[in-house]
Amino acid sequence: MIIQNVLNNNAVVARHQQREVIVVERGIGFRAKKDAKMALRDSMKVYVPEDQAKLKIATATIASLPSVYLDLAAGIIQEAEKRLQTTFNSYLLIELADHVHFAVQRLHEKIVLHNKLLWEIQVAYTQEYEMGEWALHQIAVQLHEQLPEDEAGFIALKFVSNDLNHQQTFNSLAFTQTLASLTKIIFYNLGLDMNVKTPDYQRLVIHLKFFLQRMYAAAPSPLSLKMEHYDYVLLKHLQQDYARAYHCMEDVDRFMQQKLAIAIPKNEQIYLTMHIARLAKSLTE
Repeated sequence: MIIQNVLNNNAVVARHQQREVIVVERGIGFRAKKDAKMALRDSMKVYVPEDQAKLKIATATIASLPSVYLDLAAGIIQEAEKRLQTTFNSYLLIELADHVHFAVQRLHEKIVLHNKLLWEIQVAYTQEYEMGEWALHQIAVQLHEQLPEDEAGFIALKFVSNDLNHQQTFNSLAFTQTLASLTKIIFYNLGLDMNVKTPDYQRLVIHLKFFLQRMYAAAPSPLSLKMEHYDYVLLKHLQQDYARAYHCMEDVDRFMQQKLAIAIPKNEQIYLTMHIARLAKSLTE
C-alpha cells in the first residue's frame, strides 16, 4: 500500500490494489509520510468506499472526529467480530465512532435519550447487547465517560444493522426516490442548502437509509415494530426546545403516511428529531 494522505494519528488514506482506501490502526498516522509504502497487517481496519464521493465524505468525517473515538471504535468492532463470529460492513467503523462521539456530547449537554426497546433488544439480540455492554465498559475505561445502559442497546443495533451475514439490501428505485424526498423535506424545512459534500449531509443520509430500512422491513429489527411505549418527557422536551426540528420530523411523518401508508413510531420520531436538530445546529454554527 502507498500512503496518499494522513488524516490523523490513527487513520490514513492509502492506495491498495488500484483503489483508494481508508486504513485505521493505532498510531498508523504518526510520522507517516505521503507516498511511503506500508504492508497490510491483520491489525489494520480497512474501509473501502464505493466511489470517490463517499471517500471524500468518509475522510472529512474522520478528520472531524477526535482520533481517540476512531481508535476506540476499531477496537470494539474487532472484539465484536471475534465474539460474534461475523463480519461487519466496513462503514460501521465510522458510524460507530460518530455515534459514540454524539452520545458523549449528549451526556455533556445532559440530554438523555431513553431506549424504550432495551428489553426487546436484550431478548432478541442477546449477544449483540452483551457486546454493547462491553463497549460501554471500554468507553468508560478509555474516555472516562459513563454512558447510560440505553446506549448498550443502541450500539447492539449498530452491530445488527451492519452485520454482512444478515444484511438486507434496499436498492429499488422507490427506495432511492423516497430517500431523496425525505432529504429535500428536511433541508427545505430548515432553510438550508443541500451540500452533498459535507459530512453532516452524509451522516443524515446514512441515518435516513437505516431509518427507511426499518420502516420498510417487518423483521427482524425490533425498531420496525410499531411501538406503544415511548419517552413522553423527552418527546415533550424536543417539541418545546427543538420545535423547528420536531415540525420538520412531522412533515416527514406526513409524507411517509401519505405516500407509503407508514406511520413513524414515537421512538423513531424522537431519534429522527434529534438527528435533524443536530444537522441544523452543525450547519448554522
